[in-house]
Amino acid sequence: MDTFTDWPGDPEVLLSLQPVEVTAEPLPPPHPAEADTFARHEGIPGHRQEALTTARVVLVGAGGLNSWTALGLVRSGVRTLIIVDPDLVDRTNLPRQLYFREDLGQPKALRLAHNLVGHSTAGARLIGIPLPFEQALERFALPADLFIFGVDNNACRLRGVREARKRRIPAIFTMLSLDGMRLQSFFQGPAPEDACLWCALPNLNPEGAAPCAAAIISTCFLASAFALFFAHRALMGWPEGVDRFNWREADLLGMAPDRTGWIRRRPDCPVCRGL
Repeated sequence: MDTFTDWPGDPEVLLSLQPVEVTAEPLPPPHPAEADTFARHEGIPGHRQEALTTARVVLVGAGGLNSWTALGLVRSGVRTLIIVDPDLVDRTNLPRQLYFREDLGQPKALRLAHNLVGHSTAGARLIGIPLPFEQALERFALPADLFIFGVDNNACRLRGVREARKRRIPAIFTMLSLDGMRLQSFFQGPAPEDACLWCALPNLNPEGAAPCAAAIISTCFLASAFALFFAHRALMGWPEGVDRFNWREADLLGMAPDRTGWIRRRPDCPVCRGL
């Protein structure tokens, strides 16, 4: 049910808003002579469609990174998606995020849930929560098998590291450089011995924001592809015989080599010591 179609967009109202839940119906059953919806997934190494269908994913941030990640998840067959973001849609979002003219001035979390309905392939329960992650945790249970963070706020990332570790679930963090040309994606495993985000990036300032000064849709697409790959690995596991990695970065300009690697937990990591 959508109760915010004519919502005026006053940020002070956000704290009183309730989540909106929308439902996407599954596709009708295929004709006996027709291939199943996910038939092309069957040849992908390590793919287990039922792991996606039953997964509960919480997306923190609904902008240039996670709006496309959300689209990939619902098209992949994920049926339970919770979107947490306190921001409103503005016109600078439209060139690179999954929003439209009619979404301007509306809460991103609510509008993204609605915009994903037509993209669902297996049917979906889509919940939008127009609050900061910290406040959403205080007010709602946020059941999850996976957290995916596409935010520019280190305090939020730190809370995500700790919350995921407390729940023993994986978390994915994706970030862009200031010029919008380079991206980094990190897969934090669920176990206490797994590296956390601060093991990978020890110079992150937990008190500071790290806003992207520039962004373009090509980088957003690539970043969401990395996040989706890690999401699939988190939910379905890794194919046999494949070297695992938890770090991936790329440079669209080709000035630095693309890199993958395995970040290990640092014994001196202050975040891990405090978990």
